[in-house]
Amino acid sequence: MEKARLLPLNCLLSKRRCPVPYKVLVVDDENEVRSLLDDLLNREGYRSKACATGEAAIELLKKEKFDVVLLDIKLAGTNGLEVLKNIREHHKEIPVVMITGFGYDEDLIAKSKQLGCCGYIGKNMPVSQILSTFKHLVKKAKEKEHHAK
Repeated sequence: MEKARLLPLNCLLSKRRCPVPYKVLVVDDENEVRSLLDDLLNREGYRSKACATGEAAIELLKKEKFDVVLLDIKLAGTNGLEVLKNIREHHKEIPVVMITGFGYDEDLIAKSKQLGCCGYIGKNMPVSQILSTFKHLVKKAKEKEHHAK
């Protein structure tokens, strides 16, 4: 199945909005997926910004404050695990949700969890499930952060 079909434009409209306008960094090297995720999050009330490479994500994180990162595990150049490691070294407080079009590779899940990702979203999930999973993971991560303070 083509990834562009996984997030159809007619499914992007929703009446439910993000109760807290978190600023989300979307990192995906596939133009259509990145654009659709960015649009989806913005329409849900998040303040979303998107980039195509791990290097661009690292630079944006140096310049701007983000509340959440939605990070593709398989990026050209600096891969998602390297970006996640950088985020944990320099921005420990930011929850990172990994996204993948490759299913749930146990080795990648283990490595990502060791590096501190808060969960996974599959690009092959229905849009409603992508959103509900994302919201659940962010809420859980923010509650954990709040209790740690």
